[in-house]
Amino acid sequence: MAWSTEELIEQFRLTIPAMPADVVSDAELESDIDIYKYYVSEKSFGKLFPKALSYFIAHMRTLNGMVASAVASGGGAGDSNLVAGALTAEREGDLSRSYAAGSGSSSSDSANESVLKKTLYGQLFLQLQSMVILSATIRVGGCCGCCR
Repeated sequence: MAWSTEELIEQFRLTIPAMPADVVSDAELESDIDIYKYYVSEKSFGKLFPKALSYFIAHMRTLNGMVASAVASGGGAGDSNLVAGALTAEREGDLSRSYAAGSGSSSSDSANESVLKKTLYGQLFLQLQSMVILSATIRVGGCCGCCR
């Protein structure tokens, strides 16, 4: 199914209430959709594509905000929020974030997963992705063919 930009914007508003229209305009979302729709597989996510794209866009907006904040405070790309491990806790009022020590990722994590784990939205994207991949694996007979 192909979704219109308007439908994707509506899904974003429903999925990410912390980024209302007065924070992220429809024009900004339209631009984000045009950019990031190529990073999220419509085929893999199926009917969950609009939700997955919403999480990915919110992740990228949050990550870009972290980078901008680090640069503004003189930290740059080496700022601890950017090179620290995965996000372990987040609070909205008087923003507070906690990160795992070191890279915060297990040896089985890909570089993409490590970056996605830095925001709550990235973690939600990964959770949704794991549900989709798991159900696809089950439908085709299990991971090694033993369940056929």
